[in-house]
Amino acid sequence: MRNIIIIGSVLLQFFALLYMAGEREVIIHTGKTVFLRTIPVDPNDPFRGDYVSLKYEISEISRKFLKGRTPSGKGERYYTVLKRGENGLYSLDYCTSEKPSGDDVFIKGRYDKSWGWGSPEKYLHLKYGIEKYFVQQKKGLDIEKRAGRGNDIHVPLEVEVALGSDGTAVAKGYRWGQLGIGLEITERAQVRNNNWNSRGEQSAPEDKNVKIRKSPKLKIILKNASDRPLAVVNLPDSRSFNAVSASLGKEWVFSKTFGKPAIPRDEDVIVLKPQEEMSFYFDFADPRWFVNGEKKPDEIGVVCNEWSDMFRIIYAAPSRDECNGLEKKDLIWHGNIITRRFNAGRID
Repeated sequence: MRNIIIIGSVLLQFFALLYMAGEREVIIHTGKTVFLRTIPVDPNDPFRGDYVSLKYEISEISRKFLKGRTPSGKGERYYTVLKRGENGLYSLDYCTSEKPSGDDVFIKGRYDKSWGWGSPEKYLHLKYGIEKYFVQQKKGLDIEKRAGRGNDIHVPLEVEVALGSDGTAVAKGYRWGQLGIGLEITERAQVRNNNWNSRGEQSAPEDKNVKIRKSPKLKIILKNASDRPLAVVNLPDSRSFNAVSASLGKEWVFSKTFGKPAIPRDEDVIVLKPQEEMSFYFDFADPRWFVNGEKKPDEIGVVCNEWSDMFRIIYAAPSRDECNGLEKKDLIWHGNIITRRFNAGRID
């Protein structure tokens, strides 16, 4: 009797795995195909072979995009509704606790409170079952290197995902983004002896005539990661670049607004050869980058918390329609790309 139970248990597991494998194959061949942008990390596990461990742009969702109930426990099901953007990439439209209907493109995820960077009170951390993508032996490290480690230029890995009718996702391939982005702090915020005191407070310099730098200077690098000429557009007043809050706590709002939208001109177009880079420099002590404080706009290094308040820079190209009259319109890369998090003195 015991042997029968053991054999039955083994057969049950075998058929369960067979069913799962068959379901995946059906989704791969019949499901809706989308590309999702990722941040690859930890590509190698010696016990399971080479794979790339992935985190998606839709892995952390601000609660302001959530419709329906808020999660009460790990493993609750949520559906992320996607919208199509440039280059066939799909991104977040909104997230809901109810299964979407109609023609919506959506992916099914599970809530994981402990997974992710942002505060669970402000962000919804979701896993979609496509966080590990197996590759050929030793190829995982090569993928991680190209994607960019630490402060290297990040070339986005874009995973090809097949979606079942219920939102089940299966990763079936990948491609590389054409444009890479890098972030460097060229000058950090200054404090006494270049350190924080034991209470995390900034101190005045010994020389009262020396002005303390409260906010950083940044260098943003755009790289043509493709094998053909590619153009980026730097609009007047650097309007192609914007900063956004990526904080654990308060969501900061940048105070500078522009009246009329900038119209791209031929002189704003920068053509990059394959693998060529272009650097852009920003000083966050400039009012262009002030955030709204309690009383008035001020520098991020003055009103923000050094440890919990973080930001990102977004490069957003003008749309195809806006560039339609430009001489090199066919070379222009369209879409947006975002840097790593940073604050007054460090990069996350």
